[in-house]
Amino acid sequence: MRHSLGRVVATAAIAAAVPEAVIVGLLDRHAARDWGDLDAEDKAANDSDHSPAEGRLFSSYDTEEHGTIWVITEGLRGEAGGPITTVLFPEDD
Repeated sequence: MRHSLGRVVATAAIAAAVPEAVIVGLLDRHAARDWGDLDAEDKAANDSDHSPAEGRLFSSYDTEEHGTIWVITEGLRGEAGGPITTVLFPEDD
């Protein structure tokens, strides 16, 4: 089952350093509920029934060429006009 990404944005650092095809591939994995390189506890939190109610889903992907990239979807409960998904490096947080 996929979840809605809503509006998708990326930090300036991601946009400058990561090819669009890589970003799209990570967004596809995130939407398909493949949480990447999270530990079992964090994956379970994303998969639990309460996570969408809390309004946030988190993925982390370790890439060979670009290091760790995070994908975060917030606003799953419809606040602020619906979901927004951000692609960022951990240091952009």
